[in-house]
Amino acid sequence: MSSNQIMKPMKSLSPSLLSLAISSSIIPMAAAQDSAFTLEEIVVTAQKREQSMQDVGIAINAFDGETMEAMGVVNSNEIAAKTPNLNIMSPAGEGGVVSVFIRGIGLNDFALNNTGPVGFYVDDSAIGSSNGQLTTLFDVERVEVLKGPQGTLFGRNTTGGALNIVSNKPTDEFEASVKLTAGNYGYLKTEGMVSGSLTDTVNARLALVNYESDGYIKNLSTGDKVEKQNFAGRLLFDITPSDELSILVNIHGSRNDSDSDLYGLTTDADFYEGTHGNKDYTINVDTLGGSVKVEYDINDALSLTSITSYDDLSKRHDEESDMSPFEVVEFQYNVNTHTFAQELRLNGDVDDIHWVAGLYYLTETTNWDLPTFADDLPLGGGLMFGDSSGGGHQVLTTQAIFGQVEYDIADDWTLTLGGRFTQLDVDFDTQTEIPNFALIPLPSSLDFKDKLTNEEFSGKVALNYYATDDVMYYGSITRGFKGGGFNGGVVSDLANFPATAEYDPEILTAYELGFKSTLLDNSLRLNAALFYYDYEDAQVFNSIADPNTNLPQNKIENAKALELYGVDIDLTWQPTEALFIQAGLGYTHSEFDEFDLTVPLATGTSSTDLSGETPQNTPEWSANLLANYTWTLGDNGLLMAQIDGSYQSEVFYTNGRIITPGDPSSYDRNEEVGQDGYALWNARLSWFDANEQLEVALWGKNLSDKEYAAYMFELTDVAGGDQVMRGTPRTYGVDIKYAF
Repeated sequence: MSSNQIMKPMKSLSPSLLSLAISSSIIPMAAAQDSAFTLEEIVVTAQKREQSMQDVGIAINAFDGETMEAMGVVNSNEIAAKTPNLNIMSPAGEGGVVSVFIRGIGLNDFALNNTGPVGFYVDDSAIGSSNGQLTTLFDVERVEVLKGPQGTLFGRNTTGGALNIVSNKPTDEFEASVKLTAGNYGYLKTEGMVSGSLTDTVNARLALVNYESDGYIKNLSTGDKVEKQNFAGRLLFDITPSDELSILVNIHGSRNDSDSDLYGLTTDADFYEGTHGNKDYTINVDTLGGSVKVEYDINDALSLTSITSYDDLSKRHDEESDMSPFEVVEFQYNVNTHTFAQELRLNGDVDDIHWVAGLYYLTETTNWDLPTFADDLPLGGGLMFGDSSGGGHQVLTTQAIFGQVEYDIADDWTLTLGGRFTQLDVDFDTQTEIPNFALIPLPSSLDFKDKLTNEEFSGKVALNYYATDDVMYYGSITRGFKGGGFNGGVVSDLANFPATAEYDPEILTAYELGFKSTLLDNSLRLNAALFYYDYEDAQVFNSIADPNTNLPQNKIENAKALELYGVDIDLTWQPTEALFIQAGLGYTHSEFDEFDLTVPLATGTSSTDLSGETPQNTPEWSANLLANYTWTLGDNGLLMAQIDGSYQSEVFYTNGRIITPGDPSSYDRNEEVGQDGYALWNARLSWFDANEQLEVALWGKNLSDKEYAAYMFELTDVAGGDQVMRGTPRTYGVDIKYAF
């Protein structure tokens, strides 16, 4: 979507502010010369070239920047509440590792060396580490959510799909804006942007954002609340030495200097308060990176693109894991990542053939240190006592050759063939100083090194049928894979390590049928997709407790087969000039088809059959709804009222537990470690002046003040209750924005 598609309120009744992107960021626009109300074309780059979203045979949800701003979206995690069949969680709270699930495909391992199966891209740069996938959204052109494997064009770890975030580009003409947001819990956000021409061939854009909050979680042990402080900035240079050559330089960075989110306990008297910490716990995350994108038009039919990127991340995260005023079990996550990536690709058009071919290289170095503090643990009962430390070093390298061809085999039919060959190499090295144990004999230290190599082919076969100018049907078979790796978590089944260190690649073959339609004289858009997944060797995170210590053995195992199928439905409708409606519905059926879960015994391991069980983090139903109404006030501007809501059905946050330690037959789902279905409602009332420069808005989120668990860990046997990462309560405030 180009920047000129984002309309000002008085010129187009602010359609981009009206649209909540449930399936796509559709910008409704009143026709200039008649009374018809039409939906503007949405341009996406899901296939590495600009195309209308309605012409791409992929289930896509796309958001424009002004839409997200109107919804009060602050970071990338909040996109999930606006998109069916998308779940994004931060098990350790804001700033911690991120867990992204699309259509039931995801991974919630919080090990610092792991990568999830959903690709995450910011301005064409891959953010592989889950430590860096919580991104502040500011001055954004659009966000694309691509559902299903994207193994041809987006690489090695996209069995679930991809999130693609695109920033606003520098402009020829001067433009600038400032925005202030204030809300309850001491929330204050300031944002600014300036863009324009520096020379005849150089345009630049600078965007900055800072937000802080006094917090809504209170630690009764200290009397303090969890305060937040976040800053991010981006500087872009668009250089065009000639008509054929363009260079985009992107320099970006961020700092999170906040208190760590504190877990609650299911036995707490107050949902947002508890005696859960004997000191102040902090999280500091610094990122700094840059990229250079060079595009050269060799001729009218052939273009070359080079994307070079480098990103650094440094994080220290103190975690109060025992949820008590004592130093029983506390962790400190220290991690540094360095990522370099280079992509070269050729795009070509020859008659009825559109093709892309390329080379890709990425190397990611991760160093981590995990000191554990457990001074107040008792000497008996099989529990550890004394401080310990662990850490590691990992170098992940992936290289690939890929290509895709779209061939218009007839006026109404397009065939797509794509393939990618990838080689993945992982060098892993970990050292752990193991604390004393009262009842079990373990070595005092562990030093483990290993490496793996995966070579896999992924690809796509798809057929699009354009029944009319407004209706397209498509079918596709796509194959994606996520490479294998090593368990590098805090507690990774030490009694059986290193036998349990490595896990295998997962393979997913997706079958999808769908249609995209624009109806009622282009005032209604209806898209739907049916999908069935053949999922082999699924990488599943488990935390079955060790019977010797009662501590969770956090590690990834491969489930031999997992059954997944479902549907995505998205509707956008502008029935009148003043009224805009958008709705989405997602359904996902997910269950283990064949999975023998490893169960640790006092000596050695056994297993229990989880076939037929529902995996964690996969609600069966999800839905979204938005309605917006606009009143024109003549010389007094515009008034807009908006309400939007989201729903998800019951979700489990664990794959189950062994009730009787060491007895695999005593497996139980324990449905208490989950969240019942719930809905969240938000509202916004905005006024724009007649000069299109000033906006004042009142907003509220979670209006019903619903208390819900954003994530949970099962620790009843250790702490007498389960850990709860608490969802955000009711918030409200005011926005004031001025555009120069």
